[in-house]
Amino acid sequence: MLIDGRELPPGTRLRAAVCIVGSGMGAVSAAHLLVQAGVDVLFVEAGPVQASPRIASPIQVDNVGRAFGIATSRGLELGGGTAFWHGVCAPLDAIDFLPRSFVPHSGWPIRREQLDRYYALARTFLGADAPADPPASPAMRFGSSSAFLQKDYQYRTPPFRGKTLLRQWCAQGRARCVYNCVALCMHEQNGRARLLSVASAGKRFSISAEFFIIAAGALETPRLLLNSLPSSSRLQTAMPWWLGRNLIDHPVGYLSQARYKRKLARSSAPAGVLHGMQLDMEVQMELGLPNHTAFLRPGFSRRPVPNRAIMAFLGIRGPRDLALSHLASLVRHPYILWRIASQKLRLPARRPYGDLFFMTEQLPNPDSRVSLSDTRSDQSGFPLAQVDWRLGEQDLALFERFHQLAVNAMRAYPDVETIRVDAQSIWTASVCSGAHHLGTARMAAVEADGVVDPDLRLFGFDNVWIGDGSVFPTAGSANPSLTICALSHRLGTHLLGRMQPG
Repeated sequence: MLIDGRELPPGTRLRAAVCIVGSGMGAVSAAHLLVQAGVDVLFVEAGPVQASPRIASPIQVDNVGRAFGIATSRGLELGGGTAFWHGVCAPLDAIDFLPRSFVPHSGWPIRREQLDRYYALARTFLGADAPADPPASPAMRFGSSSAFLQKDYQYRTPPFRGKTLLRQWCAQGRARCVYNCVALCMHEQNGRARLLSVASAGKRFSISAEFFIIAAGALETPRLLLNSLPSSSRLQTAMPWWLGRNLIDHPVGYLSQARYKRKLARSSAPAGVLHGMQLDMEVQMELGLPNHTAFLRPGFSRRPVPNRAIMAFLGIRGPRDLALSHLASLVRHPYILWRIASQKLRLPARRPYGDLFFMTEQLPNPDSRVSLSDTRSDQSGFPLAQVDWRLGEQDLALFERFHQLAVNAMRAYPDVETIRVDAQSIWTASVCSGAHHLGTARMAAVEADGVVDPDLRLFGFDNVWIGDGSVFPTAGSANPSLTICALSHRLGTHLLGRMQPG
């Protein structure tokens, strides 16, 4: 059943076995096995069934740090961020789970092989079978340097949409979802969450459940828990120091360009595969470099790519999502029109340019964080999330070294005629969020080191789990949706086992 929160009378009390805050990738993945088992699941979604630029966002933030592209990078509607997901299904690498002395606060409390089973479940759930690994075409690879290895990123076309599945569950009576409904705070007693206070259209009501899963994303999950402090003696006495800290993303952008001796052919990769290049794990360890990935993409002209302008199109699904700023960018930057047409129509690349695109691993930094705003509140009087995303000097310095290695590898390739090497200052000024909000409720083996345990249970609580990207201790350079899906299937399996012992 789909329930519009605006139609519920004030003071309503909804009840469920499992209440899930959010309806995005983590939420529907955690619910998958529960719904199949007939468990009474109730989703709480802040947004409407269908978001629109003409509808005011139900949740605002107070952004005080580096420009984060928040309006572009999160989905507040039924299905959450899956409404904008591009379908990239890439697992984290084994090195991403390891402690690394040059990556502060690194090391997951689980190993990569412990997720392999759930990665397989996630691929099946998303409809993305693992492809073979064909060699990259000469146009799309670096030189013969053994330091760089190919990494394939599979993407599903069309992408999975959580909204479709959620509406199906609700239509069949297998789940309920109350939308246009903002989660405000949780009420705790003796280490158990008893009630979730929510609001819709200025009205307050509540939800009681045996188990709660918070899957609101790395910005709103800490906001909800921090706003629960006055209602939770457990949080007041044992609030994890890490809650809200280590806000990380995948800083992305274009920098530098190769000009080839001949016009480029499209990559030989089959449909649904992107070729990336990353340093061999042993080389990363030897040089002390994070797990960055570089891609060579066909270029439109010799001019630099307009990083910030093109990244603003990340969440655009069609003409109805366009704002005036997007239309202005299309007029100002012909490159964007060419890129859209090339990707949608798979036009052949007939220019001799290869633009270098980077997806980088950000170093965890406790000062890059989500806290509560001192100056701005929502309609119910609760403080907004204050977002302070920071890139440190070490992030920039280590990227500069990686960029130089990538440029040198391209120079060694015989088909390259010249290299345009862009200044590091261009990256510093234009690098953008990859729309992957992660890290603010990190997973750890013990309470002193994180917010949730290896089973994603909130430290200090018996019946609250977190099922979104906020639990990542580090982020690697793989799009996080597949890992969020895998972790949440693991969570659903754990919770089902607890509800149905034996």
